[in-house]
Amino acid sequence: MDNLTHGLLGLALGALRRPDTRPGAAGRATPTDRAVLVAAVLASELPDLDTLLARGDAVTVALQAHRGLSHSLFFAPVVALGATLGACALFRGARVRPVFLASLVSVLFAHLLPDLWTGWGTRVLLPISDARLSLDWTMVVDPWVTLPLVVGAAVAWRRRASWRRALLVGLACSAAYVGARVTSWGVLTRRVEAAYPSARAVRVFPLPFSVGSWRYVATLPGGVLAAGEVPLAGAPREARRVDASEAALPEDVRAVPPVREALAWARFPVVTLASLDDGAGGREVRINDLRYHLRGEPTLGFVIRLDAANQVTHARMERGGSASELLRRWRGEAAPPSRTNGAGASAPAP
Repeated sequence: MDNLTHGLLGLALGALRRPDTRPGAAGRATPTDRAVLVAAVLASELPDLDTLLARGDAVTVALQAHRGLSHSLFFAPVVALGATLGACALFRGARVRPVFLASLVSVLFAHLLPDLWTGWGTRVLLPISDARLSLDWTMVVDPWVTLPLVVGAAVAWRRRASWRRALLVGLACSAAYVGARVTSWGVLTRRVEAAYPSARAVRVFPLPFSVGSWRYVATLPGGVLAAGEVPLAGAPREARRVDASEAALPEDVRAVPPVREALAWARFPVVTLASLDDGAGGREVRINDLRYHLRGEPTLGFVIRLDAANQVTHARMERGGSASELLRRWRGEAAPPSRTNGAGASAPAP
């Protein structure tokens, strides 16, 4: 999830703890109360500091940033301890135990779990396993997860007397939305499975800009991938089939670190390998993942250029075009017509 959502979730989870009652100071927060809230927010954000440690080409950085050891279940107590020490240093006299418990709950349920329920994938089992795990319930940025938390925080800021209730109501609304997404994911998965009885595997994914429709990929016999969309009320609508059996790459290319990293990320890879017209024997590898598609066309992938010795000369991530192009494809609109200039060459229409 995005950092705004992580932080607001941490704040709301910190409010789950009932504040202390200070004798003779009714309504005033104790150092422990304040430290709990600050530590919960810190713990919800600290794991993403691993992006500062990512090094290498654009592909490696994009795939390893935000998914390092700090996102591991086994490292969560260390993150919680760091947040606890920081908060207790700000608020002297705060009791360590409740601050640490709030921090641990926050790193687990305000950061690791939200990252896990998106489609990108996270390595929560490091260092035991390098596998990317994903639940595919929401997009990385989902305004319907964030909006109730924003409203709750705004109400809590303006109405100090009922701040805790406002935060918890926002948390409950956000959790209810995620719960509805989980239910929809299960129902639609079964619906797509029924439409493809011969499929070896079926997976349903969130669709950008949409609550009522999801996208899906079904793995059919022979390595064929069927991609399409399925609405909450209606049958699956197939948009494209891809012969994934043609996606094999030579072993020397697969061994290149960025290529290997991109292939590990892609669950439904659409791969092309082309020779570059550079006179030096260079090649270009494109690795898209069909789980990120609009109308059957991949929208997210990586491009890696290699020289004759398989050294990376260029690497980048592609997101399927500009925002306007993605919006047009989402709406199912045709590409804008082109016009011909005076020299007979084609130019985009304004």
